Amino acid sequence: GKLLLDSKAGVLAGGESGPALVPGKPERSLLIAALRHESLEMPPNERLSKQIIGDFVKWIEIGAPDPRVGRAVDLRAVDLEAGRKHWAFRPLSDSALPQVRGEDWIRTPVDRFVLARLQRKHMTPAEEADRRTLIRRAYFDLIGLPPSPRQVKQHVEDPSAHGYEDLIESLLNSKHYGERWGRHWLDVARFGESDGSDVHENKFRPDAWKYRDAVIRSFNEDLSYNEFVAFQVAGRGLDDDSVLATDLARFLELGTTLKDSDNPNDKMFHSLDEMVSATGSAFLGLTVGCARCHDHKIDPISAEEYYRLTAVFFSRVKVEPRASDKVIPLEIREPHLLAGGSWKRPVKKVTPGFLEVLMRGESRSDVWLKAEKSESKATATDPRYSLALWMTDVDRGAGQLLARVIVNRVWQHHFGRGIVDTPNDFGFLGAKPTHPQLLDWLAGELIRNGWRLKPLHRLIMNSASYRQASSERWVERDRDNRLIWQHQARRLEAEIIRDTILSVSGALKKQMYGPSTAIGSIGKGKAGNEKPETWRRSVYLRVPRFNAHPVLRIFDAVENFKSVGARKVSTTPSGALFMLNAPFLWQQAELMAERIEREAGQSPDAQVDHIYEVALTRPPTDEERALGVQFLDRQTTKADKNGKSMLVHYCHAIMGLNEFLYIR
Repeated sequence: GKLLLDSKAGVLAGGESGPALVPGKPERSLLIAALRHESLEMPPNERLSKQIIGDFVKWIEIGAPDPRVGRAVDLRAVDLEAGRKHWAFRPLSDSALPQVRGEDWIRTPVDRFVLARLQRKHMTPAEEADRRTLIRRAYFDLIGLPPSPRQVKQHVEDPSAHGYEDLIESLLNSKHYGERWGRHWLDVARFGESDGSDVHENKFRPDAWKYRDAVIRSFNEDLSYNEFVAFQVAGRGLDDDSVLATDLARFLELGTTLKDSDNPNDKMFHSLDEMVSATGSAFLGLTVGCARCHDHKIDPISAEEYYRLTAVFFSRVKVEPRASDKVIPLEIREPHLLAGGSWKRPVKKVTPGFLEVLMRGESRSDVWLKAEKSESKATATDPRYSLALWMTDVDRGAGQLLARVIVNRVWQHHFGRGIVDTPNDFGFLGAKPTHPQLLDWLAGELIRNGWRLKPLHRLIMNSASYRQASSERWVERDRDNRLIWQHQARRLEAEIIRDTILSVSGALKKQMYGPSTAIGSIGKGKAGNEKPETWRRSVYLRVPRFNAHPVLRIFDAVENFKSVGARKVSTTPSGALFMLNAPFLWQQAELMAERIEREAGQSPDAQVDHIYEVALTRPPTDEERALGVQFLDRQTTKADKNGKSMLVHYCHAIMGLNEFLYIR
């Protein structure tokens, strides 16, 4: 214990067992012994490769040079009182709506919080986006598909004063809403359809798709979020039962299996750690897993609390007491606090429990554990249900943080950035909220509306803040748009890019639910080629770990090994080259050309107009139309040496535009 490796002084000082290393003498260095699992185990249960350990040996042999300067960080005891003063752990603020100048800009209460911040900085919001931009933005935000020219025409020509609000309502009621927002949640839930222990040991999970389908149905039904949480961690609801409960309860088993060890003791504690870490990140925005080996160095979470959470799930982990042909007994048969995270060093037995920093007043874990036992419908004591009660309890438990985390996720997917920029870390190392009062007010609204997400979408998307156009006016003062003075353009996610390509070509199959569609062979580690029978929405594609679909991989599909709160967005030559050369793109361009000819006829003018309406939700400018017609008329044969018409080339070029891949 008390070993810190975050400074040179900490390494030399070591912990309770003495200095971590002796410069120049690797064989006398505890660090090397621990890496080799000869005494202590670093990391616990999963040994590093011989090559990496050899690098450490070489480093110590040459004197362990360390450029870091500064004093070692003290390992302080968890300070609950100081921890409860952290903004994320405080009760929701109950302040009045801000007063602002210019009431005519306000559309929903959200705008008061945004405008108040802007006015304090002597800034003004951007003008409202034009109707076509809003239509395209709303379609992609809520269902992840582009509107058809007919749908755009219908909304543009709608004379009603409430036409935009009616559009939002129709999209929220679309069956495709659950596909779009379910995919967001699958990132958080680290959804994958294989074990993920190793690229060569990546066993397929044939029933994992049932969790995905249950998530999509939950969003379409607007299942209250507190029940959605309870079904996933406890397999039962707080107030009602649901046919979705069994499949949502697969959340706990979605994680990876252990790499580099077939010892059942290692496997058991890897699974427990995976469950605890994913639960903390997904629902509470906390890095609870960092307390496995010692008290959390930053947040007020003790190692004992971590192991009390493993006790909640202890009975859920079933491992065979054998490795290959050998019988290896399970050493820990009851929940224990472990020293250094190793099952070889049990300290004491523990019972199920939760995080005290998220308990109000004098409440302790027994409040919810005893409540579970008193429930008349409880057939047996299940600490998972007690965990669900605590997580959703807004008066005494973690419910207020639970609400903050999910409203931040919703905001993030509408604006491209959360009010808290670290959606999976609301702890001390996470970002502070840009609009703390707005975050708390939205969390309160979620709770007041019965934890339902669709009213939250309406509140955000009907606001003047959301309806702003993109602008460059204040870019020098707020390049990242943290004050929300415009609507910042952002690239579509990998799955939505593929879905959009299939949609504009007319090839997309909108079959919902059921077993995932395989692309290639997981056994061969190849993603394979697309065929007409695979042209479903990307959320239904099989997602084995280590084996991403080419389109999804190029555009930063999530790595589904752990909970991901925000995807990275890279801009590399690979993306441009893929859009230029990939057979899939040329195939879809040919289908799009056939669609354009079928719907617009043979006139180049009509074809150019229709291509823009289909792909970009707008008519071309006069200059764009002239260039397009000139391109289509460039050769009288209208075909290249590969037999592709100029119309195919033109459709292919349009799909490669930034405007096709971005929403603004």
